[in-house]
Amino acid sequence: METYLNIPFGFAEIIAKKDTSRVDIKTSIHHMIHLITVTSYNEVRHDPFFGTEIWKYDFENIYNTHFLKDELKKSISVSIKNNEKRLVNIQIDLQIEQVEISTRIYNKRIKTQVRLLVSGVIEKTNERFEHKETFFIGPLSY
Repeated sequence: METYLNIPFGFAEIIAKKDTSRVDIKTSIHHMIHLITVTSYNEVRHDPFFGTEIWKYDFENIYNTHFLKDELKKSISVSIKNNEKRLVNIQIDLQIEQVEISTRIYNKRIKTQVRLLVSGVIEKTNERFEHKETFFIGPLSY
């Protein structure tokens, strides 16, 4: 049953006073976790604790990936537990590595890749849930 609003919102539909597009609970949780991970603390005015510390390390030269991994994992875990109440028994697996990517301007470039796996149980349906996401930091990109 599709009862949750889709992200991003269809503002044209809202202005025209039409029904906005809806998604199921799994898709809604995927969208919420993505929104949490790409939002920095203090970016949302009514909730300064919404988001993660990923942006804190966006332009840093990262020498200690173990420290970074622990900090990001803790930040993501706390934020998801506080902001996504539909998910319980949350576990976070975070992998960080330096990867070489090809670009148009420069031949090769080293970036820090973060692979995130969030698993848990949807409380309402008692169904297993997994969210996988990969992104680069320095600067943050997908």
